[in-house]
Amino acid sequence: MWNRHNDNDILDFALLWEPLGGPGPDNVAAAFAIDVREYHVRLGGAAKSQLARLQQGITSPERIYGLSTIAAFDRDLRTDG
Repeated sequence: MWNRHNDNDILDFALLWEPLGGPGPDNVAAAFAIDVREYHVRLGGAAKSQLARLQQGITSPERIYGLSTIAAFDRDLRTDG
């Protein structure tokens, strides 16, 4: 079952792999047992959720490390899909 804790995991994973150009399909499958297409859908949802929480004042910017990267994930995934 996917939940907010998985969102944190997928964001951590994406931030870890971002400097290397993103994870490959094998890395995604090993980490989450999903295909890369599903990974991008879930990453987009996780980024959007975290940005919404920030905009609503539910969390502070200090709690969201890599905010600029998360915003870029959200932007990139919206333009790709």
